[in-house]
Amino acid sequence: MFVSGKMSARLVILMFAILLIMPGCNDDKDPVVVPVPDVGPETPDELMTRFKDAYSAMDPDKYLALLDQDFLTILSTRTIEDFPDVGTTLDFGEEEQIHQRMFSGEPVTDPLGNFIPAVETIEFVVFKSLDPWARVGEGDRFPGTVWAPFEVELIFDRGQDYAALKLSGMVKIHARSHEVMVNSKKFTYYLMAGMTDLTYSGKGVEDIPWGTVKATYR
Repeated sequence: MFVSGKMSARLVILMFAILLIMPGCNDDKDPVVVPVPDVGPETPDELMTRFKDAYSAMDPDKYLALLDQDFLTILSTRTIEDFPDVGTTLDFGEEEQIHQRMFSGEPVTDPLGNFIPAVETIEFVVFKSLDPWARVGEGDRFPGTVWAPFEVELIFDRGQDYAALKLSGMVKIHARSHEVMVNSKKFTYYLMAGMTDLTYSGKGVEDIPWGTVKATYR
């Protein structure tokens, strides 16, 4: 087939233009983004945000996922006196049983056979840090942790037929860091190692300690 000089020149120019455009097309491709895995709360503050959200949502799985396996609630003197069978602390297993019952939305019976109304909602009226996180000293009950005091005020609504459970005061919260390798990269996350219950001041007749709320649903 005969190709004129003008047509041949046009073909050369067209092919050259295509060669110039092709690398540009490759540059326009979106880069591959590797999502960062959610291994857990990356800071103690994020841990507290997730804790509040899980507790407000009454989600036992999300709550328990934020607790260290060695977690302890150190109960107040008032709770220990009112519930001598409970002891002075609540460990991970006891926290698991309590919150599965408390967060179920159903009434339960305590070990003595007493009827305990269902918790319908939990409201955090106040939940704020009073001081920055600080490392614990030698001999602390929760070694290798950071801690901070939190002012709290919670209302456990149990419907129109039953009195709400109310608490206010302060708790000391301990957080422990953990490390995990994901795809050959190291990540740090935090879990709650302990809570010291200081919520009962004895001034408000309606207020009870946080530990007493927990012990009620044991």
